This record gives sequence, C-alpha cells and structure tokens, in this order.
Amino acid sequence: MSRLSGWAVFDLDGTLVDTLGEITEALNRVLANHRRKGLSKEEVMRLVGHGPNTLIERAWSKTGRTAEVGEVSDLAYQYSREYECNSPGMSRPYRGVNEGLQRLVQLGWKLGVCTNKHGVAARSLIRELGWSDWIRVVVSGDEAFRKPDPRSLKLAFQRMGAGFGRHLFVGDSEVDLQTAQNASVEAVFLRHGYGGMGKFRSRFFHDAVEMFRWVAQSGPIRKY
Repeated sequence: MSRLSGWAVFDLDGTLVDTLGEITEALNRVLANHRRKGLSKEEVMRLVGHGPNTLIERAWSKTGRTAEVGEVSDLAYQYSREYECNSPGMSRPYRGVNEGLQRLVQLGWKLGVCTNKHGVAARSLIRELGWSDWIRVVVSGDEAFRKPDPRSLKLAFQRMGAGFGRHLFVGDSEVDLQTAQNASVEAVFLRHGYGGMGKFRSRFFHDAVEMFRWVAQSGPIRKY
C-alpha cells in the first residue's frame, strides 16, 4: 500500500530563516547611497512582508520624500544587488528548522517555498543552507504573483505535483495567513518571525520546534 503524502509550503524570511540582518544591511546601503539615514533592525522589521518594492516604498516614506512610481523599480533593483553582495552566512535558520525539514522529508512530505523575496536571492539562500534536496520548488514574487495573491501559493503546489493528502502553508505574517485563506489552504502561523496574525486565526506556534513536531505527529491527512 502506498504511503500518503503531505504537501507543505513555507514562507522563507521570518519563517524558516532569520534574514533581518541581511535585509537591514542591504537596505541601509541603498539609503546611504541616496544620502538618507539608516534604519534599525526593529524599524526594518515593521517594513518587510510584501516584497522588495514595498520595502523600498516604506523605507523611502520613513526617511524623507516618498519615492516616485518610476523610482521604485530601480531602487528595488539596487536593493537586490546590494543584498547579493552581503557576506555568506549572515542569515541562519531558526532553531529546529534543519532537523524539522529533514524529518518531514523522511516521513514522505513534499516541501516548497512561496516568498515575496526575489527568486535569485531565495534560491541562493536555500542552496547556501543545504536545503536544495529537500525544497525542490520555490515560487517568488518577482517571478509569479505577490502574496497575498493566492495564485502564488497555488502555483507552488502545482509545481510540487500536489495531489491527495494534506496541504499546509506555514508563515509568520498576516500576509501569509491571507494568502492561505485566499487559496483555501490550511494555514499555520509561527510567532518567532517579523509579522503578526492580524484579524486571522490559525494553528499557532511560538517556534519551529513545536511546529515541526506537530506536523510530523499529526500526519498527512488533516484531522478535523
């Protein structure tokens, strides 16, 4: 008898990996290049969640004149180039993530990532962390649709070949919960990241250790 599969898609920044330091350093270099004051990690944490373009728009509004519509794409490109210049090893997985991903793969789960981060940066980070054999599908905001558009998450499951079994989306923000709801996918919220739950309610965990233990124990079929 064949084993049932679970299909789990994860947000990346703030969910699997603490990337706030890298984001802050790259953003501050762009701000400095345009003679704007730098922002603290705590300030940047309140700006992230909707991809590089929104990050730039919010950072520009916070540090002076609002960016013109035509400026945003160029500034976001500058930010992405600066992000690529960050030293390797700055971003590290949250406690329990390496072991949790490996355990789910051993149990037959198929894993993917759906992120508003640029695809080049997301795939580079996944390779750097040694997760490429576990996470085979990455859908990014610049290559498809930006969350909370449900098509981004649906595309991730489609590329994974998701069939019968359990479908999860794990994230750390209201944007992620909205995306899961829009796509009619079971949502899981991790508190250790950069966002909040907002008006949404879902399965809630303080850290990745708790979350992965629950996913592994609850199995590939959703229990109501």
